[in-house]
Amino acid sequence: MIKAVIIGFAHMHVNEIALYMSEQPDFELIGIADVPAETPEISKTRYTRAWNLKNVAENYCSTVYEDYKKMLDELKPDIAFILCENYRKPEIVEECAKRKINISIEKPIAVSYEEALKIEESVNKCGIEAVVNWPVLWREYVHRMKMAIDQKLVGEPVKLRYINGHTGPLGKGAKHRGVSENAEEMTDEQRSKTWWHMQNRGGGVFLDIACYGCFFSDYFFGKGDAVISYGANLNTPFGDTDDNFAAIIKYDGTKMSVIEGTWTTPRAVIPSGPMMICKEGVVTCTGGAENAPNVKAYDIYGNEVEIPAYTLEDKYKNMVWQYANHIKTGEPIHPMLTLAENMKIMAMLDASIKASANNKEEKVK
Repeated sequence: MIKAVIIGFAHMHVNEIALYMSEQPDFELIGIADVPAETPEISKTRYTRAWNLKNVAENYCSTVYEDYKKMLDELKPDIAFILCENYRKPEIVEECAKRKINISIEKPIAVSYEEALKIEESVNKCGIEAVVNWPVLWREYVHRMKMAIDQKLVGEPVKLRYINGHTGPLGKGAKHRGVSENAEEMTDEQRSKTWWHMQNRGGGVFLDIACYGCFFSDYFFGKGDAVISYGANLNTPFGDTDDNFAAIIKYDGTKMSVIEGTWTTPRAVIPSGPMMICKEGVVTCTGGAENAPNVKAYDIYGNEVEIPAYTLEDKYKNMVWQYANHIKTGEPIHPMLTLAENMKIMAMLDASIKASANNKEEKVK
């Protein structure tokens, strides 16, 4: 049995992680602990940290600690799932690492490449295993798209286009896996006290959505060379973070990625998802994440090209099932979840953020 704990309830993905543990026969959630917010939230509505903690405590694990370090010392888990604010990840990783506890970090790995280096140092110094959870990797259509691109069904891939959007993590009508209900209405003041809208806590649309664009860029093309980008606060004046962005990731002159994200409009009503433009056609994700996403391929004349069927194995149900399979069988973790690959993703994301802030092209570290 894999004994796990959860550290941090700032991220609403914590609800689905706890649910997945309850469904995985080789996992046991033995303890949970939040990391107190430096700026207290003033709402306990659905998907806020207080609500997340209450939901998980009532439905999945009643062993709640006030101090996560005490929890680690007393329970000695095999793995800790970290779902705190982005800016706190290095300190929590360090505490787990020096206790020889493996970790799963919710995407993205950190707020910057420099902060990711601190995580890498702790992991390597103490010899623990670190994985990074990317929810998109558990979607069948992503694997079908990767297969179609790798097989070059419509020729050599040259340009990735990715757009994604919602109304903000706690915005109007927001809904997150693991919970059946939508977010409740919040005032601007209530949202302003959440870390999502605080730049110094790791909030904002770049870390929330641009990270996925960097993930797909790395998955399909590898690490880019340079980035130009622009971010702005167009619809959330109560926070100091960007809520819309556009970026171009440059490669070696033979390919490129164009990625966009918004906290203004949900993906249910915009053509979201990745699209790969190839030399002889296009492979595209249709329908958006909320509308039965599918993958289609077309040649340059508009004729549909058949994509072979793809069956997603149980080990790709979610991060919990992936890790259980890894421990039971000794199979490697999927490459896109490894620390090494996430350093590349973070390098591109970091360049995207800095390019916008500095108003100039940034080289990828």
